[in-house]
Amino acid sequence: MAKFKFSLDVLLKVNTLKKKQAEGEYAKAQKELDRQLAVLSELLNEYRGVTSDMGHLTAKGTTVNYIKLYSFYSDSLQRRIKSQEQVVAQAMNNLDAIKARLIGLIREINVLSEMKERQYYQYRMEMEKRHQKVVDEYAGYKIYRQGGLINGKV
Repeated sequence: MAKFKFSLDVLLKVNTLKKKQAEGEYAKAQKELDRQLAVLSELLNEYRGVTSDMGHLTAKGTTVNYIKLYSFYSDSLQRRIKSQEQVVAQAMNNLDAIKARLIGLIREINVLSEMKERQYYQYRMEMEKRHQKVVDEYAGYKIYRQGGLINGKV
């Protein structure tokens, strides 16, 4: 009996390796996105604190220099926040691209696995037919050697 060999086995193995690689890239991209979101959150919290402090200082009464200083720092934080929002958007786009590639690879692997199962089923059916043919030929030969049909009836 010939051993079963899936005709697209190499492609299935390559796609499986690509899937593992893409899973690693996805995890790495997810960590990077989480890190960038944490930086954005820290900047937003700092901005809220600065605006709150500025409100308290103006209520108590302060000099114009302190208000200018807080204003410049507040503007600087707003620019950093906008910049960080762009970094987060880029990280999200990267994550989405990797996710789409990963989903495509998973679909390809599923299709190839299904094809492999079908080919294996066909292989098993063919082997069963060959086996049955050999058994039938052997039984026919045995009957012929005994000189006719079973119980001596021709």
